[in-house]
Amino acid sequence: MFPEPKTVTNDALDKLPMFATDQEIAVAIVGKERAAYYRQAIIPTLEPKGFPSKDALHGGRPVPQVKQFYALYFGITSGFALAKPDGPERVWIGRRAEKRIDDEERRRAAGEEVSERDPGTEDQRLLKAMAEYRAKKAGEYGAKKAR
Repeated sequence: MFPEPKTVTNDALDKLPMFATDQEIAVAIVGKERAAYYRQAIIPTLEPKGFPSKDALHGGRPVPQVKQFYALYFGITSGFALAKPDGPERVWIGRRAEKRIDDEERRRAAGEEVSERDPGTEDQRLLKAMAEYRAKKAGEYGAKKAR
C-alpha cells in the first residue's frame, strides 16, 4: 500500500466544497484574471496526465484529488502515481497462438477444411482476445480473396 501523499495547501482550495466546478478550481489556483484561460486551455492539457475527471453524480471535480494531483505535479510526494491509463487494456495472446490462428485463417480462406484447435485455456479474457484476432485475420484474408 502506498503512503498517503501530502497535498498542496492553499487557502482558496481549502475553502472549496469537496466537489467544485472548473471555474471555482480555476479561481482558487490561478485567480480570477486567468481563470478563463486555465479552464479552457490548461485543464484539458492536464487531464491526460491524471488531473481528476468531473464526477457526474456530484457535478464537479473532487477537490482532495486536485490537491493530490498538484502535490504530485510539484514533486512533493514520491512513490505514488495518479495517472489515467493510456487506453484500453490489451490481452497478449502470444506469437505462437497468433501464428497458428493466422495459418488456420489463411488456409480456410484458400478453401481448405480446417478445424480449430483447442485454445488450451479457460481464461475468458484470453479467449475473447483470440476470437477477436481470429475475426480480424478472417476479415483480412476474406478481403484479399475478394480482390
